[in-house]
Amino acid sequence: MLAAVLRGPGKMQIEELPDPALPKGGALLKMEACAVCGTDIKMHQQGHRDLTYPCIPGHELVGRIVQLDGSNGDYYYHDSNRPIREGDLVAVWPGIACGRCPSCRRGSDHRCPDIRIMGFSFPGGFAEMCALPAESLSRGLNPLPEGVDPALAALSEPLGCCINGQDQVRLKEGESVLILGGGPIGALHALLAESRGAAKVIIAEKLPGRISSLKRNTRATLFNPDEEAPSGVIAAETGGLGVDVIFSAAPQVDLDCSLLRLLSPGGRACIFSGPGADNADPPMDLRLIHYHELSICGAYGCSSRHIRRAAEHLTSGRIRAGWLITKRASLAKIGEAFAHSTARGGMKSVVCVR
Repeated sequence: MLAAVLRGPGKMQIEELPDPALPKGGALLKMEACAVCGTDIKMHQQGHRDLTYPCIPGHELVGRIVQLDGSNGDYYYHDSNRPIREGDLVAVWPGIACGRCPSCRRGSDHRCPDIRIMGFSFPGGFAEMCALPAESLSRGLNPLPEGVDPALAALSEPLGCCINGQDQVRLKEGESVLILGGGPIGALHALLAESRGAAKVIIAEKLPGRISSLKRNTRATLFNPDEEAPSGVIAAETGGLGVDVIFSAAPQVDLDCSLLRLLSPGGRACIFSGPGADNADPPMDLRLIHYHELSICGAYGCSSRHIRRAAEHLTSGRIRAGWLITKRASLAKIGEAFAHSTARGGMKSVVCVR
């Protein structure tokens, strides 16, 4: 098979590899689509703490089951009586969790202390074939309706991450939301917040192309923080009350005291995009947090239950996100997909393997 192999920072190339072996109790996928994440770009440029070299990257994956190992009997989709069958088109949760620890048992399997992640410490989706261990069959597969665009379904993983973040801050109907960054993640947060009944969504974004695209495809209020002070925009949009929720949707954003002052009393901030190393110890105004009863939470990745909800949102049309896909490339031209995402001229790149 052909696969994109990352052997070190800046060292990724298409290689001919043996097809993966069928895992005991697992399955083989013929890959259909795998979306490019900002984390993939980071891995390619500088590495990542969870990455093991050499690796086939790609963790936003959709494929078709071509072979199942039935030595352990039939498998069923999680919380369903529907059996897993060869030929099924599936969106895959990239986590490979133990299923036994306290985090797994309470539905937060992305916090499993022994988790492996496809595309990081286990071969991922930028390949013609992909092996799924038995753990993936027990909790990580999400059946997709025939006829769905696999590239659209590949957005299930990033949307699942947004669902995790919005669950963490308990976003409720009628609340106001500020999203710092209008890239693919910021856009998915906006679409999800709108679907949850947010009264007002405000997005801070600097790139004109993305601002135009977001204005066409969301109901959000857009502003460029280089041209307008966030404090003035938020005061005008909320009648001076402040927003209920803030999401950091770009790694360049520093969630500091100036941003916390944009929250209304009882407001919540979600540190969503991974902060840089230089922002590991930001100053915090504990008096502001105390007297305004503010809450700060983190959100990293998504659980298998989050991606199930995301796949349903996308395939049912509840969230219409097809416009986010601004570049499709074959596996042989994966470099074009990475270049498109790196340039940030569009939104989302997807490698279409078939």
